[in-house]
Amino acid sequence: MPHSVEEDYLAAIYNMQMEGEPAFGARLAAIFKVKAPTVTQTLHRLERQNLVVMDENKRLSLTQEGRAAAESVLRRHRLIERFLVDVMGMQWHEVHDEAERLEHDISPTFEAKMLEQLDNPTTCPHGNPIPGLVEAPEFLRRQHARRLNTAPPGQDYVVVTVSEVVEDEEALIDLLHERGITPGTTVCVLDRLPSGDLVVLANARRVVLEDGVAHMVWVRPAEL
Repeated sequence: MPHSVEEDYLAAIYNMQMEGEPAFGARLAAIFKVKAPTVTQTLHRLERQNLVVMDENKRLSLTQEGRAAAESVLRRHRLIERFLVDVMGMQWHEVHDEAERLEHDISPTFEAKMLEQLDNPTTCPHGNPIPGLVEAPEFLRRQHARRLNTAPPGQDYVVVTVSEVVEDEEALIDLLHERGITPGTTVCVLDRLPSGDLVVLANARRVVLEDGVAHMVWVRPAEL
């Protein structure tokens, strides 16, 4: 049974694979702000538990058992976020850290009660799929989703989700909330500045997003 840190690694690898990113130890070190030897030690433990495998290019992938463990912790995390918003009245940008603190400790009974109370939601407040209630690995592909910084100018898109493959998710969500970029928002890229930043129309409001921030926002065509 993986410990909480190991569960976090499994969830990060799962999210990278869902978003089509290769999973490497260096990326995990950046996300969790730890040194390479720490990542190596944790990955070795996960390999011994048959939860992770590494190929000859050091690319990581989850075993069947690893995927199940990742989906379990992500389901708890995203259900807690949904519970905090829908039942407790918190705002969508306030719940990530709270869920991080709680996700490793709730019981299966509490998880089942949340599901019952929430009437089996399919996404968290940030738009990410809840594993077990929706086919999470296919979630973005089925919506023809793309990253906002690759969207052609002049076309309307709808925000699907905010990436969880990020070093400081809470800061990213706070920034997007401040600029009115939330799941369900209709957005349109108006221009790309010489700096590389994007001018975006979001709910009739012109905002500037750094290219790296727009890269973390997944959108789908508005006509779908």
